[in-house]
Amino acid sequence: MDGLIITAAVILAVVAIIEIVTVFFSLPVDSAPPYVTVLPVFADDKLFERRLEYLMQKGCGRRSAILVNYTADSRQTELCRRFVHDNPDAVFISHEELENFFTGIFS
Repeated sequence: MDGLIITAAVILAVVAIIEIVTVFFSLPVDSAPPYVTVLPVFADDKLFERRLEYLMQKGCGRRSAILVNYTADSRQTELCRRFVHDNPDAVFISHEELENFFTGIFS
C-alpha cells in the first residue's frame, strides 16, 4: 500500500513540474504576431454590457481591442467611450473606418 501512495505522489509531482515549466515557456513574446479583439456594437444586442465586461476581464495579452460601431445606442456609445478611456490599447470606430484601421495595423 505504501508503494502505491509513493507512486501516486511521484506521478503528481512530475505532472506539477510539467505544468509549471509549460506555463513559463508559453508566455507571450514580443516577436509574436499582433492579434486584435473585435467587438461589433449593435443596438439590439442585449448582452453587450456583459461582452464588454468579459473583454475587460480577459484581455489575454491582446495587442488591441477594436469596438466597431454598427448601430450603437447612446448607452452603448457611452460604455464604449469609457472602455476606450480606461484601456489605451482600445479604439471605438465606425464600421466605415474598419478597413482602413486594419490596413494600418497589418501592413
